[in-house]
Amino acid sequence: SALLSELNPDVCGFYSSVPSLAAVDFTTFFQTLLANPPNNHASSSSSTKLLVISADQPPPVLLPLSHACHNLSLPLLALHSYGLLGTVRVQTPPPYHFIIESKPSHTLPDLRLSRWPPFDGLNDVLKSVGKLDEMEDSKDHSHVPFVVVLLQALEKWRGTVSAPFNPDASSRPRYPSTFAEKQDFREVVKNMAHNLNNELNFEEAVREAHLVWAEGRVSEEVQEVLDRVTEEEFFTAAADDGSAGPNVPANVLQFQLLVLALQRFLSKNDNYPPLEGTIPDMTSDTARYVALQEAYQRQAEMDRGTFTNFVKEILQQCKFKSNGSKVRVAMPTEEEIITFCKNCRHLRLLETRPLFAEYNLQDPTSPRFSANSSSRTSLQYPDASSIPNFDKLLSDAREDLQSQTYDPYETDPIQTPLLWWMALRACHAFYDRHGEYPGKDDRELALEADAKEVHTLTLEIA
Repeated sequence: SALLSELNPDVCGFYSSVPSLAAVDFTTFFQTLLANPPNNHASSSSSTKLLVISADQPPPVLLPLSHACHNLSLPLLALHSYGLLGTVRVQTPPPYHFIIESKPSHTLPDLRLSRWPPFDGLNDVLKSVGKLDEMEDSKDHSHVPFVVVLLQALEKWRGTVSAPFNPDASSRPRYPSTFAEKQDFREVVKNMAHNLNNELNFEEAVREAHLVWAEGRVSEEVQEVLDRVTEEEFFTAAADDGSAGPNVPANVLQFQLLVLALQRFLSKNDNYPPLEGTIPDMTSDTARYVALQEAYQRQAEMDRGTFTNFVKEILQQCKFKSNGSKVRVAMPTEEEIITFCKNCRHLRLLETRPLFAEYNLQDPTSPRFSANSSSRTSLQYPDASSIPNFDKLLSDAREDLQSQTYDPYETDPIQTPLLWWMALRACHAFYDRHGEYPGKDDRELALEADAKEVHTLTLEIA
């Protein structure tokens, strides 16, 4: 540990050895570690974070470890290597693992071109540019940001026969919706160019035309996150009054505080989240690009200010409802609020079944769950029905299995990871019954018997 720590001076090395992992009380061990971090690296348990990694541990060790991690809301990574195969199984701490910076592979820039009316800063930029049809200077015409081009083209498109303009300013005007209307809109953009082949900004406008009708409100994935958090449950869990209320980790409560503030922000802003405040690169002169950039940044700052007020409002309500008791949430830092607002369009929750409940359900005849077994690991684990959201997670897993095995000619079974995972689970079930993995005896009859039993166990697990 000391030698490894020399590789990175910011790391505090620490180790603890035990005669046998099978005899360790993991709950007590982790509680002690949280209360007394090594090397005084953390001053309190609230600032200590643990990630538990299990490498090639058999069920007699893995299941008690899984149970302890679940009870203490600790994340667990269970790694197994089996010949040339390997698995990494994630067990998320209850109630779920939240992801703010999910970093999706593909995102649309948050330009709000489909929102009506456009925010004031964007309107000011539009007015400062003037009408493109009245620009005679080709150089000036070819350096108008595509955002302005699209909004002016949209106004022009609304004046066509296929999309009559609604004179009522309080009503949301028409936006291209059908395939034909979207094609007509792109033609309007092309026709506004002096020379489409020589004006990169208009080429960008044609390429990014979909931003005009792209939905800027929260996605279904984010709505699922919002639906998981309620104010009543939050206020109950946040009050540190010593009652036997829901045991929600402090970091999850901080996340729920931000989600509740987002819910209130959305209800006041037509379900549009706080603006990110960044714009992509585009063909433009410096003055107009900077003006556009500053407009989006100012609006993002205003949205963050409104969002912050909602956070403070919820905190005040939380303190009021706690009846003088301490609350388990605090005001987020400015950096935390900025990060949340920039990424709130891509919030995600990751939720997995605890390993001990999964094993119990898949292999109920295992000696590990037998009341007559003398093994220390034959504990009375909670029934799967007592795990929140367990049925949905199980249903999702079965749907994944069906989708990957529906058409055997679609995908080579050798290339189906889920099937390999089931086979490896069967090998663990074999270990439970015999104390060794299949194939230890390499004689032909023994190998055939092991293979037959593994196949039977695989069918039971599936």
